[in-house]
Amino acid sequence: MATELLTILRNIGITLYDAFVLPGDFLVSQFVAHAPDYATSLGIANQEPAVLLRVILSLLSWFLLVVAVSMLLKLLRNAARIVGSMVRTASFRISLAVRSNKTKLVLKLRQLLPQRAKHAATPTPMVEFDDLDLAVLRSASARGPGFALSAPELASQFTLRPAQVQRSLDKLNKNKMLDYVIGSTDGFDNYRLTDSGAAFVAMWQRQGSGA
Repeated sequence: MATELLTILRNIGITLYDAFVLPGDFLVSQFVAHAPDYATSLGIANQEPAVLLRVILSLLSWFLLVVAVSMLLKLLRNAARIVGSMVRTASFRISLAVRSNKTKLVLKLRQLLPQRAKHAATPTPMVEFDDLDLAVLRSASARGPGFALSAPELASQFTLRPAQVQRSLDKLNKNKMLDYVIGSTDGFDNYRLTDSGAAFVAMWQRQGSGA
């Protein structure tokens, strides 16, 4: 039983060794085939190459293979990251354009519909957004869909107190420009841009670029 086990282990070791030195044997055979004169001068043309030479060439071959595979994997990861970023950006822009066109269509349809009697209509107060409100909306839009923002983060960005920014966030939330997100940052609520807020930012930016 012990003899059979030793034989199996020996065969496994021989197989692993042959697999390991396979690149070295291949390189030596190619060298002999393409440069027989040099191979003869080195004494490896008509005899088995030295074990040390086979091991060194095999080590070098496996090392270069590992380096090549690592570089290829890194290249593929970078390519996947770039493609993913492009897809997310395109998806966000398409979604923003669809929401903007939908809002414009709704507004045009409302203009075409007969106006209700004044006594039946409920007056809607006009909301004016100041520079801070617009800056908050612009920051929320720049972050893209699904990304949250909070008063401490914006306060650091605008060099203001979190309480000042929180008042603007509350105002925008009340007017359906921002919506609550589960969780908090330093004790302040998190918010994300709503569809109405995204459409408002898109129209505001178009008006600004056309002015």
